[in-house]
Amino acid sequence: MPQQIDHDATDEQLYADLPDPVILKPADLLSDYQPNILAPLVRCSKLPFRHLTSLYETHITHTPMILAEEFSRAQVARISDFSTSLDERGVFWMEKKKSRKGKEAEHEREGHSYSHPEDDRPRQLQTQDGSDHFDDTGRLPRRLPPTPVRPSANHDLVRGCMIAQFASPNPTSLADAAELISPHVDGLDLNCGCPQRWAYNEGIGCALLRKPELVRDMVRCVKDRMGWEWPVSIKIRVDPELKLTEQLIKTALQANISHLTIHGRTRHQSSADPVNLDGIKFAVETVNGQVPCSGNGDIWELNDAVIMRETTGVSGVMGARGLLANPALFAGYKTTPSHCVSQFISLSSSYGLIHPLFHRHLAYMLESQFSRAEKIWFNSLGGPVGAIDWLESRGLGWRKQSERGTIWDARRGRAVVQAI
Repeated sequence: MPQQIDHDATDEQLYADLPDPVILKPADLLSDYQPNILAPLVRCSKLPFRHLTSLYETHITHTPMILAEEFSRAQVARISDFSTSLDERGVFWMEKKKSRKGKEAEHEREGHSYSHPEDDRPRQLQTQDGSDHFDDTGRLPRRLPPTPVRPSANHDLVRGCMIAQFASPNPTSLADAAELISPHVDGLDLNCGCPQRWAYNEGIGCALLRKPELVRDMVRCVKDRMGWEWPVSIKIRVDPELKLTEQLIKTALQANISHLTIHGRTRHQSSADPVNLDGIKFAVETVNGQVPCSGNGDIWELNDAVIMRETTGVSGVMGARGLLANPALFAGYKTTPSHCVSQFISLSSSYGLIHPLFHRHLAYMLESQFSRAEKIWFNSLGGPVGAIDWLESRGLGWRKQSERGTIWDARRGRAVVQAI
């Protein structure tokens, strides 16, 4: 029986008895639960958007693809390509897989919970009266789950993960980049799927699909540098010749990858082509349970994630264009809710986001709600102030903080989704 909410209690009272969240490596999160995942989106899955999706039941997020050679060589590239915060990972009530219930699952999770290097860094909090203070542990209050109530006895409070994705044509650059970014992320993902011609010509992305030995050497080089248990995953596309996909996967498994993500299209297929669920299923069957798997492609609403899991056997489901169009997709919304747009504006203002990306994200989120004339007008707006003023003229009161809660938790979003 789920607990009942005391409607007379204050927020402080409701959340006071929360247990500490379980902190897992990405592969353990995939093994024990069925997480929803934000894909590594070109230029778009930066800090404000990652944080936004984590407010709406997206449990694992990725950076955009980062070029390992530039990242390891130049500080300007590191500053440009990567930023993070102590608050971007979400905290969620997640249901354990049915096959891993009870004492067996608890035993298997022992030793998997770990402390992130940034967890113990003191963080200041500025109160409404302008003063700074710390909590009793010397740290800021942590992210909150959408509700203080455990949905069922089979649910755990779990903190999400954030993974850096890199592209590299050689092992050394990838290991250098891993060492530099490791204090700030929960693992590294090697891009073996970018289909763009420039990437292929540089020997990265899809160019690695038919170079299994190089993929193996890159994974092993990172492991040698960071430790054999440090999480390194790969993201691939299916090959038209499935035996080559099989060869790549088996070679990567020998290198001790932590998990595998499969995009169900080939290098030459565009996003207009339907995702090949049978190809993803073939890859999962090739893995044969040695590591957990995630599937990617054509996730536009929550039911698409259900179908992918049932059809292919993946544990995690990754959204890309669907999350750009609706960052609240995994929370059950059919279109982007107004409070999600408000959260994005607040996060972008807080973290800082260049106007072209800010404008692009808003255009993606609101495209289905705009008429043709409105799209043309919105795209002509030259700065964030103009875009926000125009949205406010349509009734989006994003400055009303008291009505939508804080940007650091998803309680308002969850309350709305339960009502729809």
